[in-house]
Amino acid sequence: MSLFSKFKNNLQKTSNFLSSNILSSFQNKKVDSETLEELESVLISADISLDVVEKLINSVRKIKTSDQDITKIVSETLSKEIENILQPREGGLLDENDNNQKILIFVGVNGSGKTTTIGKIAKQIPKEKKVLIAACDTFRAAAIEQLKDWAHKNQNDFFSGNANQDPASVAFQATEKFNKENYDYLIIDTAGRLSNNTNLVNQLVKLKNVVSKINPKIKIETILVLDGANGSNMIKQVDIFGKELDVSSIIITKLDGTAKGGALISIANNCEIPISYIGLGEKPEDLTDFSAKNFARSILNLEA
Repeated sequence: MSLFSKFKNNLQKTSNFLSSNILSSFQNKKVDSETLEELESVLISADISLDVVEKLINSVRKIKTSDQDITKIVSETLSKEIENILQPREGGLLDENDNNQKILIFVGVNGSGKTTTIGKIAKQIPKEKKVLIAACDTFRAAAIEQLKDWAHKNQNDFFSGNANQDPASVAFQATEKFNKENYDYLIIDTAGRLSNNTNLVNQLVKLKNVVSKINPKIKIETILVLDGANGSNMIKQVDIFGKELDVSSIIITKLDGTAKGGALISIANNCEIPISYIGLGEKPEDLTDFSAKNFARSILNLEA
């Protein structure tokens, strides 16, 4: 299956919602105030933020009515505008030609798919690389066991502390092991549940500072994992985590299960953090490099 086919097949909930409603909105074959108002409602219902909707509506407003298939013209126009918004946010996370050591810290709220995503990312790292996976979510035994299973499947080394141990101290110990045993990658899972957002972010800042002080010369990537089914709530999570933790990459999971994939467009429009991967299914290979063009054309049910 081609990469575009994977996008198109697994973004059907969003594309079915958008394409069917666009078809319905333009039954009168005209671009006028009434159809633009209907289109605006459709785009907002797909969790596209108002500032982005305004851009998209303005691009459609310029279409000259003709005898051609107006719904196709509108969809093509929207697709191009969305691609223009998304394209600057395309950004890879793993570079097979980069032989420098790396530390990847994964953050995000519980349920976003952090632990599973770590397993899928680790599977993409070449087998000759030495990988240490550290379980720093010390509050959830299930998360530790899940991460351990992934490490075993991928033949990665695994490190965990004691139940309810300070996550920063576990990260400290894991980083020391990473240094002493000369690993290529240290991948750190973190907690996503505390009494409030401030406590959670403070804990993560502490953990990252500890790791940074031990390894000031090694590049540290902070990856924010978002659940695509959360729609516009993802934008709030980007605000909460992005500022304090200097997030360097975003991964959006579970986009195959939602009709509200439009929130990804709003994130790309409102922040300058690269989107490295999106989740288009449960299999490891369904964690796919983000492509602006493939995403934009797929959600509007267009061909490659």
